[in-house]
Amino acid sequence: MKRKVSITALSCVLCLGVNVSARGAQEPVSPVSQTEKELGLFFDEQDLVTATKRPTSLRKAPAIATVITADEIRNMGANNIMDVLKMVPGLGISINESGVLMLEVRGIRTATNEKVLVMIDGHSLNRNFDGSALYNVAPLLPVENIKQVEVVRGPGSALYGTSAFVATINIITRNAEEINGLELKSGWGSFDTFKANMVAGKAIGDKLTFSMSADHFQTNGPNLRIPADVLTPTGTSLAPGPADSSAKQTDVFFKVGYGDLSFRGHYLTKKRGLFIGLGSALNEGSKDDIDNYWGELAYDLHIGDELTFNTKLRYDYYDQDPFVRIFPVGASGLYTNGMVAIPLVKNRNIGVEEQLSWDVHDGHNLILGASFDVMRQYGTSEMTNYDPNTFLPLVPPVLQGTADWNRDVTREVWALYGQYEWRALENLNITLGGRYDHYNDFGGTTNPRAALVWSFLENADLKLLYGKAFRAPNFVELYNTTNPVVVGNSKLNPERIETYEAGLAYRFNRFFAAELNYFYSEIKNMIIWNTNVPLGKPAFYDNIGSAITQGVELGINGAYERNLYWKLSYAWQEPRDATTNRPLPYVPAQRAKASINYAVCKYANLHTDLLWTGVRPRDTGDTRPQMPAYFTADMALTFKNFYKTMEIQATIRNLFDKSYKDPDTSGALNKVPGDFPREGLSAFVTASYKF
Repeated sequence: MKRKVSITALSCVLCLGVNVSARGAQEPVSPVSQTEKELGLFFDEQDLVTATKRPTSLRKAPAIATVITADEIRNMGANNIMDVLKMVPGLGISINESGVLMLEVRGIRTATNEKVLVMIDGHSLNRNFDGSALYNVAPLLPVENIKQVEVVRGPGSALYGTSAFVATINIITRNAEEINGLELKSGWGSFDTFKANMVAGKAIGDKLTFSMSADHFQTNGPNLRIPADVLTPTGTSLAPGPADSSAKQTDVFFKVGYGDLSFRGHYLTKKRGLFIGLGSALNEGSKDDIDNYWGELAYDLHIGDELTFNTKLRYDYYDQDPFVRIFPVGASGLYTNGMVAIPLVKNRNIGVEEQLSWDVHDGHNLILGASFDVMRQYGTSEMTNYDPNTFLPLVPPVLQGTADWNRDVTREVWALYGQYEWRALENLNITLGGRYDHYNDFGGTTNPRAALVWSFLENADLKLLYGKAFRAPNFVELYNTTNPVVVGNSKLNPERIETYEAGLAYRFNRFFAAELNYFYSEIKNMIIWNTNVPLGKPAFYDNIGSAITQGVELGINGAYERNLYWKLSYAWQEPRDATTNRPLPYVPAQRAKASINYAVCKYANLHTDLLWTGVRPRDTGDTRPQMPAYFTADMALTFKNFYKTMEIQATIRNLFDKSYKDPDTSGALNKVPGDFPREGLSAFVTASYKF
């Protein structure tokens, strides 16, 4: 019955019916000006690559997507990619006990963000270890070298395979011609935060190009007090006390091109505090410490104007060396030096991909591709000062190599994919595609897609979309062995999602446009904890979850000129457990956002972001009141054109110093009774100069 109701809703997306004119009726029509061209770019001429693996105008793309440009990113005063994503319609960001920023998409949120694919220039940052990019690699990625960020909501496995489950995020970097020089930037702000950035690029002759960026960021983090934690009842807790939100990261990215041959590489090293801690107990000294780098060699072979062969060779490396104090010194009277674990792991991936793009005929494009990856995990040793079987302190209580906490394993994946785009009529585009992935550890999975984009009026577009996606079980879920809380299950199957979407967009005039989107998704084989185990035994990962989520996304945007624009969005979502029909916990049913950019004068630009998040329900058995709604405002003031290319920007986060929290997700256990406080008022000032 629900499916019938939802499909009916798909076909009944409401038309938008009010035409707002920004000019009087008596104003004469003038030739197209540069401002009008810029406004056209603002509304529907932005190119989106992620939806089809080739440039397609956002208006015609077979996807519900958002593009955030470099100008918008600069105006909002963003320091990292999460500052950008928090203003995307349908997305939400919250924190967990270990300080991970969790990205919620259309009501689906998990601790490791493994259901969201994150790429840089089409290269995946998701790691096999935990299936995630945002958990450990991507959340603090710098933004200065970004051309645009593309966010496609909905399934993307038909082109990209695993993890393109509820969303695909593609960070498109600037090329050498766009940079054409040297840019320097530094900044200082609240919480002893410091940032230094360099971007450089140059085209040399007709063929050789080079560009790079380097960024260093560090902060002590806000002083957030935790009144009580899981150890408070024992009398051995460090609460009340501060959480550790410190972080230090160095990031280097570069691209080199010679004709149709190119190479790009990325190196990132990061250390960060673990907020409250993995054991929901305040502690001292816990750090997440990672090194991550990748390189990709690509070659384009053009045969005439219609046929292109693309070859990619890629290499990825990830190394984790954390220090985790699960419980602090003296916890429960047993752990005189604290309960300490150092779980080491290394991941390596070597892959090749071949892709053919063929303009078969006017209005017909065919993409065929194949890939093969060998993913190896190794070095999964662990040092602890406790017995991993009994969890009692070792005698003497010093760190010792105990047992592998996971497994040295090799995963092989090959895939075939195809996509056919057909302009059936001048105003009607049809896209069909699919992908087959085969894993040596669980078998194969096929994920199709279909899309219709109909411009039924000159300024109106209707999109009807269908797609399936999957998320492969990661190595933590498959092979964890010594975790005292949850262990792996080598018999896991991939998670699956099936999604229907409808979108209606209307451009009322040069200055005002609106869109209304509806989505309905069914998720099966969700990998969650199975707690039906004997007393004293840890839970294990199992394919026992299922969910249904549906919702509506409304967006309104407008612009009068290049630096005077606004965006409003409202999202209503209804994520539910498919078995119990209860709302999924910790995510709101409603969320609203607004961005307003105003060029005060030639020398100053003012940007304001407003974010309202609705009430968030608790989990079953949790008697605490539901999490209240909250509102925050950010503001960025940029001074420019006063001395050559210098710019000075002052950014204020949480302008009104609103007190708000994210929910403790331990449910009835109430491990952190007062939930997770978020940062209050903060300021950051940067100075930049382009040579």
